[in-house]
Amino acid sequence: MDDLPLPPLSAPPDAIAFYRKNMEPVSFAALRADIAAARKALMRLDTPEVVLFDADAYLFVVWLMACWQNGQTALLPVDDLPTTRAFLPMPWVGGNEGSTLPDWSGGATDAAAFPESSPQFDCPGIVLFTSGSSGMPTRIFKTPTQLCREAMLLQQAFGDGLPSDARFVGTVPHQHMFGLPFRLIWPLWAGYPIIVEQFHHPEEFGRLETCPHVLISSPATLKRLAQLEEFSSPASFLATFSAGSPLHDDVAAACSARLATRIVEIYGSTEAGNIMRRIAPGGVWREQPGVALSINEDGCLKIRSPLLPNDDWFHTQDTAARDGDGWRLTGRADRVAKIEGRRVSLDALESALLELPEVAEARAAPFYRERDEIVAAVVLSEEGHAKLQALGKMRFDRRMRRLLSASFDRIALPRRWRYLSALPYNAMGKITTASIMQLFERQALPPFVVASRAAHEMELTLTLRDCTQAFAGHFPQIAILPGVTQADWALRLAERYFPIAGRFSGFRQLKFQRILRPDDEVSLTLRFSPEKNEVRFAYASKHGAHSQGQALFAHAAS
Repeated sequence: MDDLPLPPLSAPPDAIAFYRKNMEPVSFAALRADIAAARKALMRLDTPEVVLFDADAYLFVVWLMACWQNGQTALLPVDDLPTTRAFLPMPWVGGNEGSTLPDWSGGATDAAAFPESSPQFDCPGIVLFTSGSSGMPTRIFKTPTQLCREAMLLQQAFGDGLPSDARFVGTVPHQHMFGLPFRLIWPLWAGYPIIVEQFHHPEEFGRLETCPHVLISSPATLKRLAQLEEFSSPASFLATFSAGSPLHDDVAAACSARLATRIVEIYGSTEAGNIMRRIAPGGVWREQPGVALSINEDGCLKIRSPLLPNDDWFHTQDTAARDGDGWRLTGRADRVAKIEGRRVSLDALESALLELPEVAEARAAPFYRERDEIVAAVVLSEEGHAKLQALGKMRFDRRMRRLLSASFDRIALPRRWRYLSALPYNAMGKITTASIMQLFERQALPPFVVASRAAHEMELTLTLRDCTQAFAGHFPQIAILPGVTQADWALRLAERYFPIAGRFSGFRQLKFQRILRPDDEVSLTLRFSPEKNEVRFAYASKHGAHSQGQALFAHAAS
């Protein structure tokens, strides 16, 4: 295992390594030539470290393999925000275009001009960043040997029965320690072709070809797949892997049936790689081959693994207990939340909030319901109160997110806000996550049926008499459905049924014309405009129009 080759050496030159735009095949020979050209470009930089960020999985691999074969280290940030670039002032390579090859400033180079081996194969090949429990970015070093060893172990654990032409397709990015080994390094090392495009919505699986696939997905995408009324794809899925956050059993069962596949959940960490797996739904967590697990004095898992740099025990912040011949994960001991598979330091987020002149106190928490998100409870300063009164809550919420957006990825930005006179301290002088979450519990959606549906338009019939809790406490003298609840229901149903790209950014042209009472049977019409990335909604009943508006969504970064 000490002489593992770099991934491109494991397949013949004419074998297909990637499928790029429009499923154009790229051979291993072409990949090697591009790596050689990238090595030449990197040598001109004359630096031991570069920052690598490229949305195109093929170009990412080209740069990464060039770094490894030159003995250079690639730092892999999770984003390219201005604060991230300031934090990493060394040269950056890659880009976000993801459509054409870079100008190598000299053209392709004969691959034979550079030997396909690295004299520093056991030196750091990549650096990833994890916030840990401190909230400060911490460098995690990985050697090419560690990553190739993980690829070999994945092939041993899951490769039995996979045909050589099975295509790996992913809904997760490749700049973290699930997407990188599962979506890229494993298939590269074993010689399976990789589909470059990252699929963001399960409806896009309908564009796959009639051949076997391995799906590397996130719980968020699988949740959306389970909620679809209809789904079809010509592809066959031999296995589906999910990691990052727990996958509910009902979601796993629905996806397993729709994809006609087995769902494999992976538990791991940036530091230790993949540690355990289970077959969902209902499976027990079991160690990966060669991994030893135990519980430390704090009730947290400790690990020995061939994917770690030494034989010492690695201590996690995940609490666990024995479950027969396997394990049961019971929670986290630190204050790092996982949102759509990404780590979010709540301490760092709260520190950034407290630096704002509008904020006197703040507490953030993860909120796992229909979607995973961060919420924030804030006590405003006098300046904050004044701005809230001047702007109104919706615009003030957007202002708060904008102030944080230069330092945090969109996943980490609080999606919902509560402005309080005091935080909910308990008798022990502590604020619990449960007490914060109680502030954000949403009313359940009312019973509804889909009356009609087209590609971008649908009508639903809502029965209000069975959701009296939505009317409670808002207007003491009369039961009226609040306008904010009407807008919230429209938004949640739109996000459930339409393939919306990007995050909700606000409402526009809200009009409330007639009150809604518990005995009303109301129709809700939703019209989705993919070009404008917005949803128009309208409530109506036999009494006429009740309300209408537009839900706006920020376009996803390309």
